[in-house]
Amino acid sequence: MRLPTARYEPYMQKFYESLGRSIGSHPWLYIIALVTFTLISSAGLLRFHQINNARLTFTDSRAPSRYEGRVVEQFLRQNGTLSIVEVLVSARDNGSLLRPDQFRQLQKLARDIRKLTVWDDGSKRRIGFVDLCEPYCQKNDAFDAVTRVIDANLSSVEITYPTTEILGEKVFIANNFYRIRVDLETKRLLDFRTVLLHYFLVHADPSLMLKWENELVKLCYASKRYNFLRVLVVTDFLVAKEVKKLGTDTAPLLSIALAALMVFLCVSSLRYHREESKPVEAVLGGAIPILASVATIGIVSATGLAFQSIVVSTLFLLLAIGVDDVFIMLAAWHRTDRRCRVEERVAATVREAGCSMTVTTVTNLISFGNGVFSSTPVLQTFAIYSTVASAVCFAFQLLLFPAILALTANREIRDDTVANKKRHSCLPDRLEFVKKGGILHDDIFRQLSHWVCSTWMRATVVLFLCIYWSISLYGALQARTELGIQHFADKSSLTAQFKVEHEEVIKSMQTLAIVVQTAGDLRNSTNMERLSSMIRAFETEQYSYGAESTFCWLERYEEFLQFYEKEKFTYMYLPDFLASPAKQHYRGTIKMNESACRVDHPDCIASFLFTTGFTTVSHYNEMHPLIEKWRAISRKYPEFAAVSYTERHMFADQSASLPGVIWETLWSEVFCMGLSFLIFIPDTVSIAAGMFALVSVNLGVFGFLTLWGVHIDPISMAALLMSIGFSVDISAHISYHFYDVKGKTTRDRLETTFLHIGWPTIQGGMATLLAMVFILLRPSYLGIVFLKTVFLVVLFGLLHGLIVLPCFLSLFSTVSVPSQAPPIPKKKHPQPDAMDNQQMTVRNDL
Repeated sequence: MRLPTARYEPYMQKFYESLGRSIGSHPWLYIIALVTFTLISSAGLLRFHQINNARLTFTDSRAPSRYEGRVVEQFLRQNGTLSIVEVLVSARDNGSLLRPDQFRQLQKLARDIRKLTVWDDGSKRRIGFVDLCEPYCQKNDAFDAVTRVIDANLSSVEITYPTTEILGEKVFIANNFYRIRVDLETKRLLDFRTVLLHYFLVHADPSLMLKWENELVKLCYASKRYNFLRVLVVTDFLVAKEVKKLGTDTAPLLSIALAALMVFLCVSSLRYHREESKPVEAVLGGAIPILASVATIGIVSATGLAFQSIVVSTLFLLLAIGVDDVFIMLAAWHRTDRRCRVEERVAATVREAGCSMTVTTVTNLISFGNGVFSSTPVLQTFAIYSTVASAVCFAFQLLLFPAILALTANREIRDDTVANKKRHSCLPDRLEFVKKGGILHDDIFRQLSHWVCSTWMRATVVLFLCIYWSISLYGALQARTELGIQHFADKSSLTAQFKVEHEEVIKSMQTLAIVVQTAGDLRNSTNMERLSSMIRAFETEQYSYGAESTFCWLERYEEFLQFYEKEKFTYMYLPDFLASPAKQHYRGTIKMNESACRVDHPDCIASFLFTTGFTTVSHYNEMHPLIEKWRAISRKYPEFAAVSYTERHMFADQSASLPGVIWETLWSEVFCMGLSFLIFIPDTVSIAAGMFALVSVNLGVFGFLTLWGVHIDPISMAALLMSIGFSVDISAHISYHFYDVKGKTTRDRLETTFLHIGWPTIQGGMATLLAMVFILLRPSYLGIVFLKTVFLVVLFGLLHGLIVLPCFLSLFSTVSVPSQAPPIPKKKHPQPDAMDNQQMTVRNDL
């Protein structure tokens, strides 16, 4: 049944016919205009810049951890920019670090790190760690104290775990020593095999911190001084480098993919008559996506949006989309009468191909446009680039490629004068293998149109779908979230190795930071009791390590006051407390107004931070329920505006939100695709069939990706966005042509549809795979995920587009052809000769 929206179709066809006639009459005008537009757009590259901070770009902008991270970072950074460096040390043979050789090198490594210096151009002097660490220079005091005791071999000092007493001061050592062996009765530390050192850098000039981090990396990785140790380092800078490599490792393969596509286009453009072959035109058409890529990056960069590594995949998509359009246009061109005037042939080509390209472009724009509203920055950036790229590539191919065809159309003229002239070409006048291929092509698709209308094929398709859906649903239900740089970086990279080992090591002990933003009047006993109650709540929550792991100035200050026989809490002695050498490590945890302290005023403490330990859980999806419990504790004590945070908060939030985002995206895409089908394919059977194929293909892609080892993360989410857009292309081409063609029976319409669009659709799928397959030369997580996605999309898309969808159409279409929209009047032209007529059925442009 035709819908009322069908009335708009003749206007769209008329518009494209007029556009094609204009292009055919003035091809150079369009070529010059678009090249000029590309040059103007490329000016936006002056604002090109990248961002590769995985912690920020991979986390939902609405996640509570965004706010929590900002609060903690603003507190810790004091008067500068904060950078956190972690060094993980173990023995090369994975044995004890207390052996003499390993222990000496461990001490030397710690000393060498603290001695590292870099040149400061501003102050004209060398800057060392002590100039960059204030007020966090004591972060590794526990490690230093324990190693000094062990080195001095003080038998009177017994090192206990997780807390030990050194010179009358309790020291919590579980933050530095891991994979330990402890005497269960005495809690005496017997052995440790891993050490984790923490370095907090704070400085107004981030470049100095980056220089120091680079020197640290050289010391740990390039130096041969620590042959008994295995040293791994991680910083935000190193993580950003690994994320950047996702794109830089993949980008060089674009040139190889482009070269392969050019060869594929050349071969695919050959025709029986040499003069009808279009190898040069096909190559030029394949180069159009390059112009579109430059224009896209220039346009988006001009807005100030940062480029991210994942956008490299968009460039591969541009190649695939552009080549697919070349096949569609060449197929439409060869169906025109070559004895017509050039502008008439171009008009007919643009009219037919333009409508089909519009349907698939709109579906791509809807698919990627949906992602523009994503609250995850990396997905939003990918969607913006892909949306702009789809629109630009569509416009370039629609305007440039017909102009190229118009300029070279005269080569097809075969009057006697031209035919008798000697032509210089490496190709013979007649390509017999193309003729045979064309006949085989027609036979195959005619037979396929007969099969899909048969009862046995329909029964086979139903059985196939039942098995296919069962496997897909099983896979979809197995989907789980996996985040972390170790899943994105090269598995052999040192940063990835650090993350894998770090995640396993820290299960025994991790630190939770809590910032109390409004301490209130601590002289008030009720307020003090509430604060103490909140601290105990964090210390006793599930998986908490207990009070012995808590690092908080408050209890020590109260002991300080008792020493001076002060029974009530007062702020007056807080500056003296922090000035004590034994208590200086608390200075970085309090934001204090010393003048207010001296007069015992509550403004003495603006805010403060304390930490406590937790254990057992380390995976992001395991941590999220615990993080919600911590947030509940903060909400229970609103007067303190407490914020809890670990470095794993952001990814944990993302791991919890991604599954819901996936299903939300899928259903919103299906709804939007239905609207686009309603407008461009106003036939109920075609719409139902197209939507059926869309849902089925994407369910299969999602399920089989999971079974193939791809988990839920922002990169697989981006690949899913792409799959939705690509999967609908094949169904949209088949549905639109089935709706548009005439025929006495459903089989006639299917046969005509297959002959017109069947092989170009297969070519487009093959070209898409060809564009991605070279990722295997330098595999990266980004490339492999997109390659797997493209493979499944092409495989399932072609199966649905060429078999499942036609079976659906043949089953539910009426035997008689529904009334068609009034066609646009076409000029009558003489019929081609017998050989030409035979070749007109060769739709494949081999």
